[in-house]
Amino acid sequence: MARSSARNVRASVMSNEPADKLAAALNCWVGMLKRSTTYEQAPMYFDACLEWFYKLSDDKRNAVRTIADVVGSAHKGAALGMAASLPPAPRCPF
Repeated sequence: MARSSARNVRASVMSNEPADKLAAALNCWVGMLKRSTTYEQAPMYFDACLEWFYKLSDDKRNAVRTIADVVGSAHKGAALGMAASLPPAPRCPF
């Protein structure tokens, strides 16, 4: 169940929860695909994730890429712990 109306989630709502940071790390790429069905569900959220990613330092951007790789590997359970080290991210509306 959505936390709030997913289409209208405020881009300024940031979260320090590891699950929200992990979601932002995995969802920041959706903001680049503005014609996708997923993007249309919550455009403000996905745009906020992409903006969050662009504001990260090079080291943190590399961490996001590593987290995406870890999620796709046999060690996906470690991704949440890795995401905890990231700065506050947009709160996931899903």
